[in-house]
Amino acid sequence: MKKNRVAIIGSGIVGITTAFELAQQGHQVSVFDHNQTPAEEASFANVGVISPGYVAPWASPQMPKRVLGDLGSKYASTLISWPSWDQTKWLASAVKNSNVESFWLHRGVMQRLALKSQSRMKEISSQLRLEYERQTGYNIIYRSNKSWQNALDSLSYLSALGINHKVMEPAEFSNLEPALESSTKWVGAIHLPEDEVANCRQFAIALKNECEKLGVEFHFKCRVEPLSPSNPKSLVTSDQTAHTFDQVVVCAGLGSQALVANLPIRLPIVPVYGYSLTALIKEPLDAPRCGLMDENYKVTISRMGNRIRVGGIMEFSQKPQYQHPKAIQTLYKVLDDWFPKASDLSQQIQIWKGARPMLAKGSPIVSSTEVDGVWVNVGHGSSGWAMSCASAQVLADLMEDPARSKDWPELTLKHQG
Repeated sequence: MKKNRVAIIGSGIVGITTAFELAQQGHQVSVFDHNQTPAEEASFANVGVISPGYVAPWASPQMPKRVLGDLGSKYASTLISWPSWDQTKWLASAVKNSNVESFWLHRGVMQRLALKSQSRMKEISSQLRLEYERQTGYNIIYRSNKSWQNALDSLSYLSALGINHKVMEPAEFSNLEPALESSTKWVGAIHLPEDEVANCRQFAIALKNECEKLGVEFHFKCRVEPLSPSNPKSLVTSDQTAHTFDQVVVCAGLGSQALVANLPIRLPIVPVYGYSLTALIKEPLDAPRCGLMDENYKVTISRMGNRIRVGGIMEFSQKPQYQHPKAIQTLYKVLDDWFPKASDLSQQIQIWKGARPMLAKGSPIVSSTEVDGVWVNVGHGSSGWAMSCASAQVLADLMEDPARSKDWPELTLKHQG
């Protein structure tokens, strides 16, 4: 196949990995982003979970009951405060997708992507000797007997996927995480020894440098106008300069729908806000060795070098700058419950709120579109880091051979509702 001049709009983790894979195939790639550096939005300060064993759609059979329970709870994993009309419609669609069949279909797709992505990420990191903060091992800890039994019931599914895991009782788990607070009550944990937490933004910046070695051109602080129906492969930037390409890949997260608004393309993505807080580790022996997910609150604690990061929450609102007190309160509670001595919270704490580009069904869209030469790689939500490398490979393969869409039918745009 003839090698193309390809434009990628967006330099988050999905855009950077897509640029790398296309450049590896010999395409002439240019990346455009209105930010100053890569990974400044949803990829900026997430908790960095790379866990094929845990990745799953938010729209699960337990989700409606959990959301209703969170409405009156002091500590909540889901916050709904004056959502937009689009977010309200999205929530209704998520409830529709929370049935057992839809959940397991899209969980399977996401886990296949995450496994493929994990393998590719390790390969890239090893071959290119990329340096970024990472810790091997991920633990999901369960506070209630009901949630623990549900987890045990799904272990055969992990085995079928070949995901290495170990069931651990509290007494045994203390050898794995000796700093875990002993007074907090819980029932059991699932240890995923091959999963990890890692610094998404550091990886994105390191891979951007490798992309440049392959000839990829980056245009930062460069806003792209919505694509034109008459010439969609000609990008007009904010200085009114036109850049013409053979192919255009939209990887702009929440900005993606605005970019294709004038085209017959609809991307049912809404912003769902997540939070993290990052603090310096006071005493390394009091900090976690691995990543830990509190399944009750859907909050992860991860170790990033000499810092500890706590993140989670799903907030539906129209206030991107407003930091909801209940979200921050929940993050502090989870940290205090499990590793109360790990950090000095009187020192400066970085609190981050980021908008995740979410699809109600869970799995992303990695696809060609009705418009010849325009592609999309969007909607990865809170699992973008875990699925990014594989999504990039899938898109690069599709550009080489569009017939390969049959390998991933659930990712095609025509399957979106």
